[in-house]
Amino acid sequence: MQRRHLLGLAAGAAAMPCANLRAETFPTRPITIVVGFPAGTASDTTSRFLAERMGRRMGQPVVVENRPGVDGGIGATAVARARADGYTLLHSSSSAHAANVSLYRTLSYDPVADFAPVAGILRQPTVVLVRPDSPARTVQELVALSRQRPGGLNYGYGNTSTRVVGALMQRRGGLQGQGVTFRGNPQALSELIAGRLDFAVADAFTGAAQVQQGALRALAVSADAPTPRLPGVPSLVQLGLLDHAVAAWTGIFAPAAVPPAIVAQLSTEIRAIIAEPDGVALLERLVADPFPLSSAELGEYMRADIARWAEYVRLAGIEPQ
Repeated sequence: MQRRHLLGLAAGAAAMPCANLRAETFPTRPITIVVGFPAGTASDTTSRFLAERMGRRMGQPVVVENRPGVDGGIGATAVARARADGYTLLHSSSSAHAANVSLYRTLSYDPVADFAPVAGILRQPTVVLVRPDSPARTVQELVALSRQRPGGLNYGYGNTSTRVVGALMQRRGGLQGQGVTFRGNPQALSELIAGRLDFAVADAFTGAAQVQQGALRALAVSADAPTPRLPGVPSLVQLGLLDHAVAAWTGIFAPAAVPPAIVAQLSTEIRAIIAEPDGVALLERLVADPFPLSSAELGEYMRADIARWAEYVRLAGIEPQ
């Protein structure tokens, strides 16, 4: 009995250095960041910035793989099923890790049980956009225009937050029209610029870039107050179309069984990168606010946000698919 007990202690002691060694030597090969949205989106841009900086700091290449579709669900499913060794990460968002729970009757992944939260990255509002030749100069005029046209207006969106804002404009603001889903916000804005849509709701980064180039005009943002990057553009909260700001967030996740020491190491590295001057400048360019949550903080926020998005979806009158 005593011999077996001593052998058990010896085995446990032998295993402990191995577990620590795994964290101390991580990484020893390339890391992949899976992005659930197309190239050109804020998630993609931020992921490529992180990949370059992480590779430099951690001594191994970090590559970005775009797996768009199902509001980030395709990428989330791929990472949920990946080997839990820290070499496959997900740059996810409030779409895949909060809103999809209410937007889809069934999901091929569990946003809580299948993932280990690593670090928060950014929060970002949406923006309502029209072409420069649109007769609507304000959201109120856009609503009035929609009521004058038979069948209303056609508008596009490319993720969950933009979809919900468009639906709330119909439900709360009386806008008449039909929403069209795109794989991402850049695709929706391309259709708007081409004249095949009447307006679009996009993330602030994608929308602000087109506004600054003169290709589109912004009517409102879904923040609590106007953003300095879009001067003179009112918020939908100020206009009374939203009770609270609707903002998307992004964060890095790993498969659930990744060792805690590796999660902690990744979290420290990622938050340090975002806090550097280049990281702060990137978020400003993306028309985004820092969201530097730790692993535990991101997990807590995500669980609360699932309930918040359930309320958004209910208020917007969106039926689960």
